[in-house]
Amino acid sequence: MAGSHVAAATTLPTESLPGMVQPGSTDDALIAIFGASGDLSARKLVPALFSLWKDGFLSAKSSIVGVARRPKTDDEYRTEMHAAVSKFGRFGEISAEEWAKFAQKLFYRTVNLDQPDEYVGLAKSFEELEKATGLGERRVFYMATSPDLFVPTAEAIYKAGMVPDRRSRQILRMVFEKPFGHDLESAQHLQRKLGRILREEQIYRIDHYLGKETVQNILLFRFGNSIFEPLFNRNHIDHVQITVAESQGIEQGRGGYYDTSGAMRDVLQNHVLQLLALIAMEPPSFFRGKDIRDEKVKVLDALAPGSLTSIHEWAIRGQYGPATIGGKPAAGYRQEDRVNPNSNTETYAALEARIDNWRWAGVPFYLRTGKRMPARVSEITIQFKSPPLHLFKTVECDGDMCELVDSRPNMLIFRIQPSEAISLQFSTKRPGMQYQIHPARMDFAYEDVFTSSLPEAYERLLLDVTRGDSTLFMRNDELEAAWRFCTPVLNAWANDPKGPELYEAGTWGPAGADAMLARTGRRWYAPKLNSGKK
Repeated sequence: MAGSHVAAATTLPTESLPGMVQPGSTDDALIAIFGASGDLSARKLVPALFSLWKDGFLSAKSSIVGVARRPKTDDEYRTEMHAAVSKFGRFGEISAEEWAKFAQKLFYRTVNLDQPDEYVGLAKSFEELEKATGLGERRVFYMATSPDLFVPTAEAIYKAGMVPDRRSRQILRMVFEKPFGHDLESAQHLQRKLGRILREEQIYRIDHYLGKETVQNILLFRFGNSIFEPLFNRNHIDHVQITVAESQGIEQGRGGYYDTSGAMRDVLQNHVLQLLALIAMEPPSFFRGKDIRDEKVKVLDALAPGSLTSIHEWAIRGQYGPATIGGKPAAGYRQEDRVNPNSNTETYAALEARIDNWRWAGVPFYLRTGKRMPARVSEITIQFKSPPLHLFKTVECDGDMCELVDSRPNMLIFRIQPSEAISLQFSTKRPGMQYQIHPARMDFAYEDVFTSSLPEAYERLLLDVTRGDSTLFMRNDELEAAWRFCTPVLNAWANDPKGPELYEAGTWGPAGADAMLARTGRRWYAPKLNSGKK
């Protein structure tokens, strides 16, 4: 009986559980990258597709077509992508023999994306390629373009007859990179435009953070371990902190984009709020994409300001100024390339949010993201409440000054990047004749347990698109709920003549963010920067 039970378990259809996929069992697809001459395609998309192929997750028939306006032959495109995959891929330098096999799947088509008439020829080219390779029922179109081309490209694809209707056997899935809108109104406008062309199940709004291994592990950790899930509520948790910090300033060429975006739109509205939703959501009835996203929407709909006072009390913005880091001068944001020298764009955003539901009533969620911080690190820190009676104390010294202190609170930490890990901080007795507290940690680091390299986020997400698994993609109501929470903050900042508070490059942000927590006797947790081997 046990043997038959195991056999039955291994025959579950892949649609029944997100992520249940085996090498060699994936779907055939024509994958077209619109805007293929851009940085995203070379650094992320093609290296991810190569990794899927090398690991056996990209079918033998699947083809990849780069689409952009720069004239280029198939061979020229293949040569460029060989260099990109060798430089940015997780397998390093690729041998000529191995690349020759993968290169047979790569093609390039020259199209001016803003010229609708040229899409008719592109459609014919796709059909010819599908006929030659035995494809024909499944297409994935990746919009690696600027947001202003989302609608014109989708409309041109529709007019060229490449969007199948419900009765057709052919499947089209269209992937859109962020930003998906600039605020609530623009996101709704964009959705209305695309909704006239595509059905919701054809639209995949990608957030690469949801493809990271530790982010996916949050659901399994919470709902697969009976010792932790009962603790995720207002009775046991004091507060939650989510930090997404970058050590870099403005990468070369991104100043023009970032100066119209800022930290709130670039990271907090999407990446950070998605992490919050996964930490705070209720257990889904079934582990299926729809059920998981239903629960995430409930969390985002319940988001509320952390305080009933002025927005500027619970929503702090900052901008990095010049400093000396490691003995070398570091430019301030206003001195960066393609940035307005009088810019008030925030490079740091911190919010105090609350979730108005039964599970989380009264528990503050502190969210922060920023550029030019001491390290590139993303963490979720869950601080538990202290015991009701402080039975144990210990002596802690700072130089010649010593004092008697209580035990430190228990903390559960999800390290998302770098060196993916999960840590639990607790108190234990220090050796000796007295009952003195010693803080200890239990660390689980992925690289200590798993010898193989972790898949990149885009690998997971691209694989899911080909399979039609939308679990890790944002649904329209999720997106609107996130914008509904963030837009009033953006409007208040836009009308604030004071501008963002300056902080030195290489520090953890403006003093106002520290004061926001200090008002309730809390403080930001400083990430442990040497976690893991890296």
